[in-house]
Amino acid sequence: MRIVLPLIAAMTLALGTSAPHAEDKPFACPVVPAPVVALNFGSRYTDDSKTRSDIDEVSNAEVDRALQPVEKFIGELMKMANTALMDGDTARGACVLDWLDQWAAAGALTELETLNVKLAIPARYAGLAIALLQAETAGPLDPAKRQRVVAWLTDVGTAMEQFFDNDAPKNAKRANLRAWAGLAAAAIGRLNGDTAMLDWAKGSFELVTCQASPDGSLPLEMNRADKALNYQLHATAPLIVTADLLKATDYDGYAACDGKLSSIAAFSLRAIEDPSIVEKINGKEQTFQTGKQALEPFMLAWVEPLLRHAPDPATDAFVETLRPLAHAKLGGNLTRLGDWVAKLPASTS
Repeated sequence: MRIVLPLIAAMTLALGTSAPHAEDKPFACPVVPAPVVALNFGSRYTDDSKTRSDIDEVSNAEVDRALQPVEKFIGELMKMANTALMDGDTARGACVLDWLDQWAAAGALTELETLNVKLAIPARYAGLAIALLQAETAGPLDPAKRQRVVAWLTDVGTAMEQFFDNDAPKNAKRANLRAWAGLAAAAIGRLNGDTAMLDWAKGSFELVTCQASPDGSLPLEMNRADKALNYQLHATAPLIVTADLLKATDYDGYAACDGKLSSIAAFSLRAIEDPSIVEKINGKEQTFQTGKQALEPFMLAWVEPLLRHAPDPATDAFVETLRPLAHAKLGGNLTRLGDWVAKLPASTS
């Protein structure tokens, strides 16, 4: 059955935590959810929102409903991938591949029928590729299935690159959505060993990171009125994980752009504690100040890899009550996984 469906759903769905599994029961790979081949939905924002920050509640709900099957698939996939990685669970690793293989065979997520779908899809590609990266650390996977899945991800990743290079709106080419596209390219590039795709990931990372102001704020995100901090966080997350994934290619994301990644992360953390520093930049009270939005653990999942790079007792204490920090499209339960990227082979394919 072909499912035709209608973004910051990544900001609202934080699936990926792993529950303990019963050791006395053999694992049986669950039935694969029906592949979602086509996506067709509009914008979350009102037509007259120049800052793309004024939510159209009806359209927003429609987008959430449309993406829900994809989000659920990625969340369940990442739970299995996390367990495969942490426990050396080859059965769950094989199940991750089986699920992805059936979606690949169906041509899932290839019919992207609107501009908004094409802008939203990179975060989903990132989650799928990261799940396979984690799963294959548990042991050898069926090579034919892996080849089909990697070919599928390579094809959609290549189309994603072409869209952002040629057809994406001017600001979207350089803002948080490009950061997510860079993460997807980095994850897929780690799977297929494609130097050109890894180079595109590096270029995307620098395109977003190098724009940062001296204080670490990202100008295009600061233009998003009362949701500026929301989008600063939404850009910081993929940048941090991309830097992690690219380390094995001898690329130092923390040194790039005169060290601006650390400044971006530091600004994001300062602003979470005191959103008024964003208000001073753009003149708008942030949703975190007005009570329209609460800080949720998934928004800070990127802090775990940041702390591995630059331990900081104050930041560690700040996030302690929020742990576990999990975000399915960044790799799942990043508190539990620790330095999971170090467990990947230095090069793949």
